[in-house]
Amino acid sequence: MDDLLSTPVMRTGPTSRLLRRQGGLQDPNQKSTGLPSPRTPKEANLERSLQILDQALESPSQRMEATMEVTKLHEFTRPLNRSMNFTRDLGTTMNVINSTMSSVLLEENPGVTGTENLFDEFLSVMSTGGQGLDTIAEFEQMVGDHVTSLRRVVVNLPKGKEKYPKTIEVLNSLDFEMRTWRIMGKLYTDRLITCAQEPPTLPPPIPGSEKHIIERFFLNNHEVRQAYMVVDWLEKNAHDEYVGVIAQQMEWFSDATICWENTTAALLRGQRGVHMVKELDPDAPNRTGLQLHDLDQQDEAKLVNCLYGLVRCGLLDDAQELCVRLGQPWRAATLEGWKLYHDPNYESGTDGRGDKLPVEGNKYRDVWKKVAWGLTKDSSLSQSERSVYAALCGNLQQLRALAKCWEDRLWAGAKCAVDVMVETEIRSNMVKNFAELPTEYWNTPCTMSKVLNEASLSSNKSDAMYIYSVIQSHLILDDYSGLVSEMVNWIETKDMEDHLFRLMAHIVLINRSLGIEGNKEGEDKILIEFTKFLMRKDKMGIIPWYVSRLEEDVQIRLYSEYLSGVRETEDQALCLYLGKEIGLDMKSIIVTAVASVRQNPSADNEAMLSSLGWLCHDPSQAADLLYQANAVIRRLLARGQIELAALAAAKVPKETMNRVLKCWREEGGGEDLPGGSVREHLALKVYLDAQESFSDWFDHFHRGQPKRPIAAENPTFTEKVAHEQREKQYAAELERWRGGQVIQSRQAEEKLREVLNFPGGWLTELKAEEDDESEMLDEEEQDRRDEMTKLRAEILPQTLLLLHSVLHNTGQYQACINLANVVVDEHTRNYVAFSKEKINQILVKIRESSLAVMEEGKDPWGFPKP
Repeated sequence: MDDLLSTPVMRTGPTSRLLRRQGGLQDPNQKSTGLPSPRTPKEANLERSLQILDQALESPSQRMEATMEVTKLHEFTRPLNRSMNFTRDLGTTMNVINSTMSSVLLEENPGVTGTENLFDEFLSVMSTGGQGLDTIAEFEQMVGDHVTSLRRVVVNLPKGKEKYPKTIEVLNSLDFEMRTWRIMGKLYTDRLITCAQEPPTLPPPIPGSEKHIIERFFLNNHEVRQAYMVVDWLEKNAHDEYVGVIAQQMEWFSDATICWENTTAALLRGQRGVHMVKELDPDAPNRTGLQLHDLDQQDEAKLVNCLYGLVRCGLLDDAQELCVRLGQPWRAATLEGWKLYHDPNYESGTDGRGDKLPVEGNKYRDVWKKVAWGLTKDSSLSQSERSVYAALCGNLQQLRALAKCWEDRLWAGAKCAVDVMVETEIRSNMVKNFAELPTEYWNTPCTMSKVLNEASLSSNKSDAMYIYSVIQSHLILDDYSGLVSEMVNWIETKDMEDHLFRLMAHIVLINRSLGIEGNKEGEDKILIEFTKFLMRKDKMGIIPWYVSRLEEDVQIRLYSEYLSGVRETEDQALCLYLGKEIGLDMKSIIVTAVASVRQNPSADNEAMLSSLGWLCHDPSQAADLLYQANAVIRRLLARGQIELAALAAAKVPKETMNRVLKCWREEGGGEDLPGGSVREHLALKVYLDAQESFSDWFDHFHRGQPKRPIAAENPTFTEKVAHEQREKQYAAELERWRGGQVIQSRQAEEKLREVLNFPGGWLTELKAEEDDESEMLDEEEQDRRDEMTKLRAEILPQTLLLLHSVLHNTGQYQACINLANVVVDEHTRNYVAFSKEKINQILVKIRESSLAVMEEGKDPWGFPKP
């Protein structure tokens, strides 16, 4: 105690840190770095810039200790295992993140690009199936890693805040998200683990032990326990945010000094001013009304500001150490009186050697608190100094005076609430004449709902970070249903920031995994909208997992909408693989996706073609492929896109076509294919082959015929010889053309007749199938049959005319006349598809062939005359 209150000794040399800096003198206690100092200010600035750039780009040279207590609770509340097993190596993770940030550092907004992989990282944690509380810890750590890297970019690089505005927004968003996961982990661990266990049976507290009373109070009362966790959480947040600022403030006091060194020096030199104190005891300025030296007043103001910052960050021990180091041990002692009293000698007697054990805390804590309350009311003290004592004695009004944001107001309210609850418990369980405390103290709100309401009164709802405070408030109040309702409202009324959207969705997923019930309809709404957001961002690799968290009917509808826009074969194969791995009903989803493209009036032909690729990856979906391919071909034929229809037919793999043919021939192997789809596909395929053969014949007949050479007028002998050679060449080419024409015409005739003579009629249902399904037809099947009827009415007359063209142009007039029998054949019933107008067109063509055959000396039917 003598050392604690001893008079400081004056040092030699410059009398203040300010004079030392102005004089350019080196601190004698500062260790030399062994490096030469820069010779000019320009060289110093250049060296500083290079160091900053190196620090921003390099990977950390030292591994960060993975001892950050993500869900740490107070000693009183965690009698069980307090360790948290992380599955990720923090050092490795930081190296990866720094590498990523370095690669995007030259972009316009590196924070936006560098944090995109958080979506993949969150999925990697969720998909491992770990425990919910461990998952929360993983989320906090991952987001914290990114916050650390972004801070290095923004803080260390020159003009980082002005150069990267969007990066600043992302940094702030991730910082508040990290805090959200932190408080969620703390509170959920207490509610789901600590509260679920029976508190340990402890012996009655020893007489006069405030510490024992409060230990048992924390073990048995979850409200005070969780309120303390909120205080601890807010102090950790402040430490993370202001650690750089505090370090800078501590630099002012980095050298050893005595208390009020400038005032001491002035008094020893006899240079005291009129208003300067004459004594140097701690109370001299307040007692005498005189002042310290101007430089000491500046140092004193910086000190109390630094002390308040340390107290706000939960670093009270550091604040006391700083006071002792600056020659103010009396000030450090004033920060000690709030501690709970406990005499361990009642339990153990001695330390085993006959000596008494040291007493803990302050036996007259109530008196100290009353005196400290008086200091908080002393207007002669600065607001920072009053707030330091207000935080230790529970004066809420004074503690709020320096609150700048929602977290500061909440910290003030929660800290004072815990103080009042502790004081109430002590006075309720101890028989003692306590010092009276002001009524204002006892009127402090003690419930977290009131504390949060008062903290939110001054909140700016237009602030982008306001949403995070609302989320955190609901988590603190254990109001998950209310939080879900709030999040649904934001989704419907606000433009959600990417990372905030991810946070809300994973809060829902974590609560579901922990069995915490909420508004299921609202939860589904959040997950659906988040899944749609991922689809808009085209995050193909992670979408299936989130789709699998939805209801089955929503899965099919939502995922099929996304897959309908995926056209690349490799992407389709990836989506199919991921969907099957996660357990989605990919068969139904794929069929719905293909059908939705075809049924979309605005869908182009290329989209319909590419959609069929979805059904080509899995042989077990051959039946669906046939059905959808037939529908696409019908649609394209109705639009007159014969070439695209042929490409759609070519989408059917060769193996599937072999199964189709086996089923058609009743050879087995295609029994799993529906007969109607097989019949329809073969009918369409026959028509497309016929169109291709006719086009080949037409091109060969009208464009491939060689042209006879024309002789020049009055040719010379040489020209005559050349013309004779061209005539011979023409005759040879003409002969080849005629031979090819015969082959082409036969092939075209054969293919066209296959359409007209298709067994049972081209593009018709078998009678048995019609009888089975005539009673009940769904809308899709009815549309299918209507399309088939329309195509028959359009294509069969057209095919007959094409066949007549082939036969007539190749001189097969009698065959042209016999086409009338093809129309009226009862086996195919082609006449059903012919309207009166089409019949008239066919009769006109038959008449032309009949006249042509009569010119050859035959009767109108093409038979020789008797």
